[in-house]
This record gives sequence, structure tokens and C-alpha cells, in this order.
Amino acid sequence: MKTHSMNVVALSIISIMLSGPVSASNWDHSTLNQEGSQGNDGTVWATIEGQVSPNSASFKYPYAECAIGSHQSPIAINLTTNPIPLTLNPITHSSDKNPPAEPERRADSLVVRYAPSISSTEGAAIGTDQGNAYVFRNTGHAIQVSFSAGYPGRLVIGKDVYPLVQFHFHTPSEHLVIKGQYPAGRQYEGELHFVHQREDGKLAVLGVFLDGSQGSAAEHSILKKIIENTPREPNTYNTSGSGLPLDPLKLIPTDTEQVFTYAGSLTTPPCSEGVSWYVMSEPLKVAPAQIQTLGKFFTLKNNRIVQNTNARTVEIHKDLHVDYGHSH
Repeated sequence: MKTHSMNVVALSIISIMLSGPVSASNWDHSTLNQEGSQGNDGTVWATIEGQVSPNSASFKYPYAECAIGSHQSPIAINLTTNPIPLTLNPITHSSDKNPPAEPERRADSLVVRYAPSISSTEGAAIGTDQGNAYVFRNTGHAIQVSFSAGYPGRLVIGKDVYPLVQFHFHTPSEHLVIKGQYPAGRQYEGELHFVHQREDGKLAVLGVFLDGSQGSAAEHSILKKIIENTPREPNTYNTSGSGLPLDPLKLIPTDTEQVFTYAGSLTTPPCSEGVSWYVMSEPLKVAPAQIQTLGKFFTLKNNRIVQNTNARTVEIHKDLHVDYGHSH
């Protein structure tokens, strides 16, 4: 496996304050080391509930919106009281190397259109590849697959197009689901985040729960490929996956019937708000051993604890239509 090291970029309170729209680069997990980014008061971003260091007993982060934001993510999605059903156009999944132009749609329609990415290149890793390429990263905080600027996969919300920039994994899940048999919230074994960025910098994230509780679940082939090709050393990336097609659409559950949506933030520093969240209700089933392997990449769990909803509304997209096109 050919691996390359990445520079760890320190977060700066000045750069955060002067930054414009939320950018996917703010959520590039390569900018954080395994323990997180240290603040000027000695606290450290920690990914285990209640754990910070060296001298604070409660979860805290001193920079920007992590500490003062009112629309932070993740949250507990309360199915007993909170979500408001919506009547929307179906969400459609299609995978096409040459997708057609976007037709006219309602402002509330939601379309996931991912394409197989055909190679892994050095250019994709350093941002110079304009083609359809990807790279496997161990950012020190998450396992991440990043795409080149020319990758055609995208999330379409109404007439707005959000190209897919990267996806990454959290173990255990960041969002919780409160329902009858889980009054304190169901926490899944993992959570997958597809990060999309509109031309003006606005982010939309599609979240997929990973259910690794079923002992009979088969190994997921795409997750297997990602695990095998991601380097174990933090802050490195692997470009030796050339010739291995990677279709992100195969990480979308086939029997999804509803999606929860709300206004939130990045779940890692600088915790910038203004992020549109879409969290699928139906989890993707994976083998328990795969969840265990994901967890072994890092010393700490890499999930942020749930944040206050602060009277935010969680809405539900129902009656979703799934069309996998040329993906299968």
C-alpha cells in the first residue's frame, strides 16, 4: 500500500472569525489530529462523552460556534414529539457515469445522484485532479474518502446542486433516534456522513446510520474495500487504489422510507452552523466485525455527543422512491 503523509493544520480563532460561508475544507478531518485541536485555555476537543483534558469535567470547546452556537449538531431526533411530516417529491437515487441535465423540480425535492469513481490518484489527494478520482484518507480523526473536483456525484435539493466532496465514518453514531423502545435514544454502531458543497460554499450532509448489531449480517463489500485500502497511520492517505471502482451509492440503504432534516452544524471544530442535515431513518446493515475494525483505527471514539435542539424543528421526508439506475 502506497501511503503519503498529510500536514496537520492548526485551527485558528482568527481564521474562523474571518471566514466566509461554511466550507467543506472546514470539515476535512485531515485538519484534526487524533486527540483533536487544542484550545488556548488548555481544553482539547474530545470525542468521548464528557471527556476533555487536562482540567475540565464537562464537554467543552473554546472556539467559535462549538461553545456558543445555538444550532449545533448532532442532535437526538425525537420521533415521539418533534418531527413534522412533510409531503415532498420522492428522493431518487441514480448512478450514472454521464448523468443527464437536471429537469425542473419542486423547491423541496431531494435527489441523490452518485456515480462510480473510477480511480485513486495523487491529484485527488492534493486537489489538482479535475477528473473522476478519489483517495482513501486516515485523517487521524476519521476514515475518509475524498473526491476530485471532476467527480460528478451530487445531491440536488430543488434546483440547487451540491457536489459530493467526501464521505467519512463515525463510531458509534453521532445522532440518536428517540422512539418507543428507545426512550433514551437509539445509538447505532456507526454513522456515515456524505458531505456536499454548493458552489457558494453552503454545505448539505446526508447521514446514514450503520447497524452492526446483527450477527448474521454479511460483510459489506464497499466498506470492506475502504477498510482494506485506508492506511493505519494517522494523517496519511493511500493512492494505491487505482483501478478499483468505488460507487458511493452502494452505501445508501435500499429500503429507506423517510429522511429526517434539520438545520445544524459541523460536528467537529470549528462547528460552523448553516449546514443542512438529511439523516436517513433506515440504517445500512454491516457486519459487526467491520464496525469493530473501524473502531480500532483510533484510540478514542470519534463521535460528538448530542447537542441541545433549542426549539429547532426536525422535519420528515416521507414516501421515498429509490432508483439505483446503473449502479446495480
